[in-house]
Amino acid sequence: MMTKSIRKIAKNAAAFVSLFVLVGCQTAPITGRNQFIIVSDSQAVQLGADAYKQIRAETPVSKDPTMNQTVRDVGRRIAAVSHDPGYDWEFTVFENSDPNAFALPGGKVGVNTGLFQVAKNENQLAAVMAHEVAHAIARHSAERMSQQIAIQGGLAVAGAASETAAQYSTILAQAATLAVVLPFGRNQESEADEIGLMYMAEAGYDPRAAVELWQNFAAFGGDRPPEFLSTHPSPGTRINRLNALMPKAMDIYRTHRH
Repeated sequence: MMTKSIRKIAKNAAAFVSLFVLVGCQTAPITGRNQFIIVSDSQAVQLGADAYKQIRAETPVSKDPTMNQTVRDVGRRIAAVSHDPGYDWEFTVFENSDPNAFALPGGKVGVNTGLFQVAKNENQLAAVMAHEVAHAIARHSAERMSQQIAIQGGLAVAGAASETAAQYSTILAQAATLAVVLPFGRNQESEADEIGLMYMAEAGYDPRAAVELWQNFAAFGGDRPPEFLSTHPSPGTRINRLNALMPKAMDIYRTHRH
């Protein structure tokens, strides 16, 4: 005979499975890849806004007016041609010598001043901005959160008969922390490269600059760990992939360049 505790565990497990079936399947733009996302867009957007606010409070914002204006202009131009669901886009330059940029849910994008050591012109900057816009539009952070929720939630309902709502809130908080702290995986990085390449081409930026950018990164990087030890594809792998996609991107660019 099934005890009340076991019945409750089964009920919670069924709730998680039903949730996954109902809202778990979505499709990434451009690539058409099936995604497992169970975090609502409104939840992810709020988490992204909170994380962005914290980053701005902890990291100095650049006071260089030209740098800030360029990043905003390029970012908005690319967001305008993306599959934008209506995000409140923000593009901020942070005083940080690390040549990097990041994207948070809801269209919050940060660019380090150090990136300008590698992105030598506006087209190369556009390659970075398009890549970050692609992460936001493809909801890669929400996808990572969903994967963590699936793993932690499945373990939780199998091991205890806790209340589903409280349990979900705790797991979501943990997953959100990981989604901000951990880098995107190699598949998501490659997908953002592909989506971003098409976005920058449609926005009128020369997509060939994306290859130049990664050539600059390869020259700048010095000693790098083997690719299989990293969550990011190597510059060489990215360049090969971008070159394979270039004919399609150039067709788009020729149609939309100003």
